[in-house]
Amino acid sequence: MAQKERSTDGESALERRQYLKYATLGTATSGILAGCTGGNGNGNGNGNGNGDTEGEEEEHEELPEGVSEEEFESGPVPNEYMTAMSLGKEERNPDDLSSKSEVEFSEFDEAQEHSAYQAGSCCANCADFIADKNGDEFGACAEVDGYIDGADWCAIYEGLPEPEVPEGMSEDELATAEVPEEYRTAKSQAGEERNPDDLRSQEEVGLTESVEATADGTARPGQSCGNCADFIPDKNGDTWGACAVVEGYIAVEDWCSIYESISEDL
Repeated sequence: MAQKERSTDGESALERRQYLKYATLGTATSGILAGCTGGNGNGNGNGNGNGDTEGEEEEHEELPEGVSEEEFESGPVPNEYMTAMSLGKEERNPDDLSSKSEVEFSEFDEAQEHSAYQAGSCCANCADFIADKNGDEFGACAEVDGYIDGADWCAIYEGLPEPEVPEGMSEDELATAEVPEEYRTAKSQAGEERNPDDLRSQEEVGLTESVEATADGTARPGQSCGNCADFIPDKNGDTWGACAVVEGYIAVEDWCSIYESISEDL
């Protein structure tokens, strides 16, 4: 089939989109994708013509609407990402970006075979990641061109530093402490207002670092507070955030069991 005749970069893009499809559409669609990329196909155009057409339709459905495969790999990204701030507070410069091939960009499963890979690391907990801003389930990167899935990884991955404990507070107090005034009734990045009288405890929701949760299989690759609908990003420069439904101080690289993708609410 046509997919088999593409370049290595094209095959990588297709594999990443297949990964997203498996994660979001379930077993039935997975079967269709498997038939399109493997099975009895031999890349020479032989076989059922209707099957080929269906496979191509499935492939195109996985790209954001109106985005070509070349744009998906190399940009440009939508305007809201062009000079956006990453999770690590780095502003994206569209004139100074690396290509995906230059940084050995790969999907999560492939990344684990890379010598530089650290267990649990993925774009969603990288300092350079820019979370989804328009609901198409993809983000961007402050260092790399093209559309970025939070479950992907590259060789220039940079972990998010753990915020310092605020002055006058112990680390043990962070989980239950009252957050600063600017967070108490703030809206999350998906627009949900925080109610300080109706919050769950961090222990109840199993709050932990996303790298650890991903490494042990508790969290799915691509999940972190940084791209959660309930997260309230840093508002006072101390690098901590808060949550619309969980009490205490929350770091952008954290994760909990009630994670909800921001893409679902944009």
